[in-house]
Amino acid sequence: MSHGGGVSTGGVDLDDYRRYLAARFATSTARVRWSVAGEWIRLHPDPAVCTYRDVESWLRDRRVAASSACGLLVALRAFYRWLQREGLAASDPTTIADRPRVPRRIPRPAGERDVGRLLQTDDVRLRALFALMACAGLRCVECSRLDWADVDLEAATVIVNGKGARERLVSLSPDVARTVTALRLLASSRVGPVFVGPSGGRLQPWRVSQLVNDSMRAAGVAATAHQLRHRCATAALQVPGADLLAVRDLLGHASVATTQLYTACLPERTAATSRALGIPAA
Repeated sequence: MSHGGGVSTGGVDLDDYRRYLAARFATSTARVRWSVAGEWIRLHPDPAVCTYRDVESWLRDRRVAASSACGLLVALRAFYRWLQREGLAASDPTTIADRPRVPRRIPRPAGERDVGRLLQTDDVRLRALFALMACAGLRCVECSRLDWADVDLEAATVIVNGKGARERLVSLSPDVARTVTALRLLASSRVGPVFVGPSGGRLQPWRVSQLVNDSMRAAGVAATAHQLRHRCATAALQVPGADLLAVRDLLGHASVATTQLYTACLPERTAATSRALGIPAA
């Protein structure tokens, strides 16, 4: 490893780790993981001697929500995986540390009428964003990454660059394809990013989220950008013939267990059974 001029603490060169992350992960993911590694090294200059108790104590001291604590644990686990690769740690204390229990909550999709109203906007770019999120399941970061080279309007498909650099092919319904076609007709360039800002540069994920959320609030819709994706998931599960695997692939979930969470939004799945369970006679 190179140690010349880098951010080195206790034999660990964090610049080496930063370069490792930059070559493998999205900028936002790399930034978070590098920041967590830096914090850990400041607290524990020799990470090789840390135990699961150190990990659990650190998570408790952060006093963050369980979901945030899980994210921190994932980032720290990634750091230890790199340390082991580099021969800087023989074991990973995160593997036996207790994982914070995250309450299981039912997804809350944006309402059908709200989505329909949002898609009446005269703003062509916004309409395309709403349609791709609510009807094709794209995340904010996936809309940001979308290039015209990924869009086949004749076949009505888009190649989505999802989490973990995993690509998926999504077919668009005719009305969603029309919203993307309308944006294409107004685009100043047929190459490069689909969603651009006033300067012509790619809209960054945070800006996509901000733009969509602000527009939803202005329209009086009490939902968030990610709830548009929730709407896509629950609506897809109600399509005749759809199954969990198909919806998993549509949304780009790594596990079908994540997709299965959306079935809780469909009370009709259990309604016939629960309604038959009346009060027994005395």
